[in-house]
Amino acid sequence: MGAAILLLFGGDELTIRRRLRELREEADGGTGMLVHNLAEVDGRQAKPADVVGPAMAPPFLAPRRLVVVDHLLARFEARGGSGSRRPGEWGELAEQLSGAPETTTVVLLGRPFLAEQQVRQVTEQNSLVQALKKAPGVTVEHYPALAKQADRVRFIREEAALRGIRFRGGAPPVSALEPGEEVPPETDPAEYLASLLGGNTLLIANELEKLALWAGGKEVTVLDAMRVCAGEREPDHFRMVDALMDGDLGTALEMLRRRRARGESQQAIFGALFERYRFLGVLAGLLEEGAPDAEVDRHLGGVARFEGLKRAAIQRARRHGTAGVREALATLVEADRAFKANELEEDLALEVAMARLAGLAPAPARGRAEAARAR
Repeated sequence: MGAAILLLFGGDELTIRRRLRELREEADGGTGMLVHNLAEVDGRQAKPADVVGPAMAPPFLAPRRLVVVDHLLARFEARGGSGSRRPGEWGELAEQLSGAPETTTVVLLGRPFLAEQQVRQVTEQNSLVQALKKAPGVTVEHYPALAKQADRVRFIREEAALRGIRFRGGAPPVSALEPGEEVPPETDPAEYLASLLGGNTLLIANELEKLALWAGGKEVTVLDAMRVCAGEREPDHFRMVDALMDGDLGTALEMLRRRRARGESQQAIFGALFERYRFLGVLAGLLEEGAPDAEVDRHLGGVARFEGLKRAAIQRARRHGTAGVREALATLVEADRAFKANELEEDLALEVAMARLAGLAPAPARGRAEAARAR
């Protein structure tokens, strides 16, 4: 039979992490010997021999040996309108592992990755997945991203129930709002969180953990979710990039530190930066063309419902302009290239890029940011 091969991929990072944790526990079997039976291979430059070698060894005082190959499947994912790379010698991996002990599990891990300035996910059409999935001993587990709002709401309800969170619907009374707060369009806390957090399952889990601690068994309303989760939402999705766009590198690096502490991947952070600057570039183009307010609002989406957020987005777009955004995107592309070419460590490449992005912020914005920190 040979080694078991598991193709574990998709955009649902939380489920993928949980499954990988299960595999680690199965390999360890309660022996505490996993460190001696786990091989982790960086698939970006790896050859089949780099996987086959560690897979051939029998487990040492544990039920199984586990070989985890990350970043390999991403190499064979179609991108930018072009087809997938041919799997070549990797297409014979199952055959090469046929002589490995049956106590070995090889996991080809395909988490979301950054390519062509976009966060992408490994799909079932991946050429290596297609080449391997029918081979003996190969199992495919695909966990796609939560693309639909209904799926996100369902996921949030299920995860909330696991943490003992009880949601209570209903619009908050205006009298309960604090200065500066605005009534959200959603009246269901789960729907509000789905709109707020998108399909990022790791972020959803983090916010629900925080919400469960805060609620302490009490019912959670939309207003509760808005107050408790917005504070972390800003660092996760907006505050870090907003700080860069305002030239406030200190705040941006602090937000970066928090995201890393929660285990968020560098590629996901790169993706968030690309996404926000592309969004800013389109907005800057609309403003330079004198587009009507309705068209600007359509681009802003939910942000247009909140006057303060809308005003801030427009101000940043006007300050940078399309030329400034192009330079920002070029900075991110260069940082990604430097990392992939092994010219810089991934952490350093990201921090250098952020320093340059903050430096691109127009001088008046930097002055206001520095004045705000001084206060």
